[in-house]
Amino acid sequence: MPTIRPKQFEYRYGIQWGEKHGELNFTHPFVVGQIAERIARGNETPVWLKNHHGQIGLSEDKTDRVFAAVKVVTADHCNLTSKEITDLDFPVLKIAMPKGRFKLYYPLSLKNTMPWEHRHWLEGSSDCYRLALDYYEQELKIPVRAVETPINYTTQMMTYSKVNLFVENFASSGFEQVLVPEDGDALLFQSGLATFDGPDHVGIFLGDGNFLHHYRNRMSVIQPYGSMWKQKTTMVLRHTSRL
Repeated sequence: MPTIRPKQFEYRYGIQWGEKHGELNFTHPFVVGQIAERIARGNETPVWLKNHHGQIGLSEDKTDRVFAAVKVVTADHCNLTSKEITDLDFPVLKIAMPKGRFKLYYPLSLKNTMPWEHRHWLEGSSDCYRLALDYYEQELKIPVRAVETPINYTTQMMTYSKVNLFVENFASSGFEQVLVPEDGDALLFQSGLATFDGPDHVGIFLGDGNFLHHYRNRMSVIQPYGSMWKQKTTMVLRHTSRL
């Protein structure tokens, strides 16, 4: 008998990718509760998922902050049909009523073209550090040595660990500390998650007063580099190839 091989999946941007599409278990209870209330009231106005400073909310307008549509169907399950897979050109949160099953789906085309914003958090593969590595390699054409981190490194920083991998490795990764950020520089922040002094979060300065980052358990986002984030900045780093 032929050997039946299990399906192979790949995680990228916090999304599980198969041969035909990507999917994600949507674990945002507050937003799910809002959608449930709309359904209970019989509100059939089209609604979208939006990224507001990294936090997910609902929008009745398809603005540039929207990253997925919400689709409610009458069915026993929320799996995509063959036609839905073929027609999938924008992420969709599919909800099957009356059982209330739901899942977030992504078109396969986004597997290699995901924008810098709207990426989901998955520690170790889709977090602030991995976003910075991708940005340097893809946008600046600078491959940066990836420092191996424990799977639970963020949890360790919040509890007992006193090892700061940012501070220990920035020089050997090809970076030098500078005073004033320029487009493409790395910003190290002390966000308050860690129990020790020093940075526990990284972002990329984009110029025009904005920066890109991916905060814990939120979506990646571009937002103003305002006074709060400036106060949390502990180091500005520039790759030596750009000095």
